[in-house]
Amino acid sequence: MRENSIRLSAIWIAHFLLWTFGDMLSLLQKVTEPVGDSLLLFVAVPLGIIQAVMILIPLFLSRKAVRTVSFIVVPVYLFFNVMNYFDVSAGWGYLLTTAYVALNCLTLAVVWRWKAD
Repeated sequence: MRENSIRLSAIWIAHFLLWTFGDMLSLLQKVTEPVGDSLLLFVAVPLGIIQAVMILIPLFLSRKAVRTVSFIVVPVYLFFNVMNYFDVSAGWGYLLTTAYVALNCLTLAVVWRWKAD
């Protein structure tokens, strides 16, 4: 189980790093304007906090709890990531979004193969 927990945490770390890289690249390329406080408060910061928590929970919670949380959280991220296809305007944005979606699918595949406790 420990190996799968580390694998799942690594997937979430990769997702978080790519998501952060995409946001920074958007600002550097001046593709987007800085967002308002409301969007940060109600969307960006909570999603970042959830990603950080998802990095940690496989290391501290039972396999059953991790599976349950993953089957709730990952579809939410998958939805946001798929919706991002409609918002990107550069080729690198499509590539990053595809990576986000692939990591979400990989996460689901990893937890799907786990047997509940």
